[in-house]
Amino acid sequence: MSTDTLATLTWESEICLHTGRYNPKRYTAAQLLGTWEVLEHSASLNYHALTFTPADIDKLSLDSLEADYTKLHEHYQQLQVVPQPVWQQLKMARLRELENEYKAKRLLIQAYTTPELLLTAPYPDACTQYIRGLAARNDSLIRRDWERLIRQEAKQNGEPGSLLARFHDQLNSPDWYRYAQVELLNAGWWNCVNRALPQAELTPRMHQQYEHLFSQVRTECEEAD
Repeated sequence: MSTDTLATLTWESEICLHTGRYNPKRYTAAQLLGTWEVLEHSASLNYHALTFTPADIDKLSLDSLEADYTKLHEHYQQLQVVPQPVWQQLKMARLRELENEYKAKRLLIQAYTTPELLLTAPYPDACTQYIRGLAARNDSLIRRDWERLIRQEAKQNGEPGSLLARFHDQLNSPDWYRYAQVELLNAGWWNCVNRALPQAELTPRMHQQYEHLFSQVRTECEEAD
């Protein structure tokens, strides 16, 4: 195709600016940009649903999580990609990523009031070790699970003494139960589940396939520090 009938598209990666020439009779700019989005970016919620202090628990909102999921789900549903199986399948994989994260975070929020829900959640059995005490509503089991988790973390921490000292301070606090919730549900259950959530499978060849959608691509990158 003669160069004067080609269109130009510019897009960015982490440190590079790319300019490509493509045949507008085959693909649209929206399709090419949408394809780049599903290739380069995981479908991830903006609402994190995680807590780091007891005060964060009261800020959790299922409505906010739902609104964020609905907005992003609609975005990905409407996102245009190049009409080839590899990109259509990748778009569907991103939608599944989004749904999986949403379901897990919804359970995480619900677990602050109904922890027994996590016992039958469809995640690895190993993740339930952190919430058995919470689910049983048994204070001694909660303390046992909490201490076991802290000691696991201490083995990988550069200052295990300070971690254990903080644990004992929190254990003796009137707010100990909420401190336990934060640690067991976030550092324990959520981290375990998050590692198990399936992700879209990408291959180096996909980037080559994307570049082959263009007649030519020019890339300019910033120099690394």
